[in-house]
Amino acid sequence: MDISNKKIYYSGVNALRLEWPVDLSAHYGVVITFNEREENANEVKYELRVTRLKPGNAGQPLFQIERISDVFINEISPDLIADKLAYALGKVFYPLVIAVDYNGGFQSVYNHDEILKRWQLVKQKVLDNFEGHLVEDYICRMEKQLSNPDQITLAFYNNDWFIHTFFKPVYKEYGPNYATESLFKFPIARDFIVEGYLTQEKISSETNHFGAIELTHNGKVMSVADEMAIAGSKEGNYEGYYLLHPKFKRILSVVSDFSYEQKKVKVKITLIPEKGQEFDHDFELDRHVKGVPVTEMVIIDGYTKKKFWNRILNK
Repeated sequence: MDISNKKIYYSGVNALRLEWPVDLSAHYGVVITFNEREENANEVKYELRVTRLKPGNAGQPLFQIERISDVFINEISPDLIADKLAYALGKVFYPLVIAVDYNGGFQSVYNHDEILKRWQLVKQKVLDNFEGHLVEDYICRMEKQLSNPDQITLAFYNNDWFIHTFFKPVYKEYGPNYATESLFKFPIARDFIVEGYLTQEKISSETNHFGAIELTHNGKVMSVADEMAIAGSKEGNYEGYYLLHPKFKRILSVVSDFSYEQKKVKVKITLIPEKGQEFDHDFELDRHVKGVPVTEMVIIDGYTKKKFWNRILNK
């Protein structure tokens, strides 16, 4: 949508509330770069679809995550036997349904029963295509994990970079200065002495140059040693840059950088518009935002149409 000569309306209040309609899906591209040392960087790339579902039995918000592409490692499909095996067995989890809290943070895997039903078919396909002790070991470990729904939730919490980055508790009050502070944990720092990343979170008070809401995160590792003022504290930083839809507040893109001691990880998540649409095709808001009078709105003039990443970089 060309938003030149149009105005973008944003409530301008110091809070974010997710208004993603039920049954609406969004298509995302994900690129994760693991870069412990520059010469040993590895890149994982895939696409997925996220759908808002009806609330769960206890009223909790639910989302479905579907893998809609192969997973590519350094631009090729997994080629090592262990990688192929892990990828084949991992298909049992998708479509994955997760429950989030009312701030949008990941809580648990919701469709455990469906995953168990899929397991026998996935297991048989793996046995038909792989053989050896490695296969038996993987299957044995997978069956132990699948038998316990808490173990599945813990596995995603400990290891899944998309869930950690996309399903953060960002939908909340941000205070009079549009800022707040939280302690976040990420898979890169699993050391028992690390409490997490103490993170300053700040939302924009008005939409940016192409009409999106900006959310920035700046965090630093906080360890038990830091709190106790003893030797052995760890070093690490986190920077996150989110662009959010001005009306529905769902994520348009995320670029996040994580470091911990010598390890580095970069996560990029980008909305892929449906065919024939621009990513901002529905940016123009109603003049009456629910619960906010027009006099309290921020009105931003639109800018000329540019490509998505050019707009992000303000080129």
